[in-house]
Amino acid sequence: MSSVKEVFKSSFQLLAQQTDNVIKDFLRLTKDFMDNGPNVILYNKAAEKLQIDEEKIVSIVKSICLMCVQSCKHKLTDIEIKESLTEYGFNDTKLDMIILFFENQKPHLLDILSSSAFVFPHFKELEWRFETDMGSRSLLHQTVPVVTLKLDLEKKNIFETLYLQTDPLNLVHIKDTLEAALKQNQSQWIRKIRRKLK
Repeated sequence: MSSVKEVFKSSFQLLAQQTDNVIKDFLRLTKDFMDNGPNVILYNKAAEKLQIDEEKIVSIVKSICLMCVQSCKHKLTDIEIKESLTEYGFNDTKLDMIILFFENQKPHLLDILSSSAFVFPHFKELEWRFETDMGSRSLLHQTVPVVTLKLDLEKKNIFETLYLQTDPLNLVHIKDTLEAALKQNQSQWIRKIRRKLK
C-alpha cells in the first residue's frame, strides 16, 4: 500500500506535467471538493476529458486540498510553499496559479481549522510581586527571595486567574527556555520541517 507521501508526490508530479488550462480545471475541482465534498460525476467527466484514470483525478484533488490545509496549519508563506512545490517540476506560471488559489481559499480554511481546533486559554495580563523575609530568630540560614506571579487567562470569554510562585533563579531559567524556543521556532531548520510535513 502506498504511503500518503508517495501518493502526494506522484499526484503533484503528474499535475506539474499538465497544461495551464488543465491545472485550472483541477483547481476548480478542488474548490468544488472543499465546498461540496466528492463529486463522482465531475471526476468521471474530467477522467474522460483528460484521458487520466479517475483514481488519479481524485488523488490530485485530495493532494491539492491537503497541501492547502497543511500550509494553513503550519502557517507557511507563499515563498515556502513555492519552494516545496518546485521539486515536483512546476514552472513559475503554474506555481503562481496554485498560490493564487491557496490565497483565495486561505480565509475559509483558517475558519474551519480554528473552529475545529482545541481552544487553549491565552494570556491576558501578568502581575508580579517580589517577596522576601528580611530576618527572624527562627531563620538561621540565608533567605531566598520568592517571586509571585498572577496570570490572567482567557478562554472563550471566560477569565481564569492562576497564581504561581518561584525563586528568581528558576524564573530566569524559564525566561531563557522560552526565548530559546521562540528562536528555534523561527529557524531555517524548523521551516524545512514544516515544508516536509505534508
